Amino acid sequence: MPRSMLKTISLGTLSFGIIVLCALVCLKVGRYPIALEDILALLVGTQPHTESNSAYAMILLEFRLPRVLLALFVGAGLSISGCAFQNLFRNPLASPDILGVTAGASFGAVLALLLGLGVLWVSFFGFLSGLIALLLVVAVSYDKMMPYNTLTMILSGIIIAALFQSLVSLIKYLADPQDTLPTITYWLLGSLDSTFSLQMWLGIAGISLGSVVLFCLRWKLNILTLDDDEAKSLGVNLNALRLVVVLASTLIVACAVGLCGIIGWIGLLIPHIARLFVGNENARLVPLSLFIGALFLMIVDTFSRTISHEQIPISILTALIGAPFFIYILYKNKGLRL
Repeated sequence: MPRSMLKTISLGTLSFGIIVLCALVCLKVGRYPIALEDILALLVGTQPHTESNSAYAMILLEFRLPRVLLALFVGAGLSISGCAFQNLFRNPLASPDILGVTAGASFGAVLALLLGLGVLWVSFFGFLSGLIALLLVVAVSYDKMMPYNTLTMILSGIIIAALFQSLVSLIKYLADPQDTLPTITYWLLGSLDSTFSLQMWLGIAGISLGSVVLFCLRWKLNILTLDDDEAKSLGVNLNALRLVVVLASTLIVACAVGLCGIIGWIGLLIPHIARLFVGNENARLVPLSLFIGALFLMIVDTFSRTISHEQIPISILTALIGAPFFIYILYKNKGLRL
């Protein structure tokens, strides 16, 4: 077996082991701690049926396990989508948040909540609205001379995000204050509080599909950072590649927003943390971003439900952790470069 393949297998096995270990610790920690041997017994179904074990089983299988799985997939998906956006737009500040995709997806999902549609329509409306937001950013910032101007694209993203945020505020104003408005407000703060349901599995399937597509294209993401003429000289269909990357990234963000609400900073911060270890080579950057993103959100979610009697919204904690860390990265690198 070639040494490179052996190294890849070893790193993959190590990463999987760390993820499993972190997940077990997150399942154990909480206001009602559960011993690791009890967790393993409950997961494999060998725990004898008693009143105490039934309570542990309900806490573990109905509350903590869905949250941990959701954190694993959402954290990994948002991280890889942020990495893809930064390469697609040749901009180290590009992310679903800054480019308006999150705001657009939020508007679509909130509109579905206002109309009283089923939970499956929330993700669909979010995906469609997020895609529209991204297309508006590209249309506003497009210039034949400089198709991917960094400053213009950032400003366009801020404008489009503000537009969709104002639409979200309008929906909140029109919503029933006794019923719909509290649901919308709580949902916008971001939460992984979920149970095993058809919506959750479909959302995870959408995030997984988008992530697999981007993971398979990780070798070609490097080409997106080149000039168009140079990239075309390599025989790459840039338009098709960009379309696939946009659709896969937007699918991830829309599914994440539909399941958990707005969870900021992950798509912006995690790829830069990964770059501190492996540089800009996407063949290594994308897998590491997936790994760090999954760990990061699992740990943050565990803090959100354990450090206070009341659950702290995820978006608050990611901002409190992400902003200082991003300031440190800016200071360390004296700027950001792809």
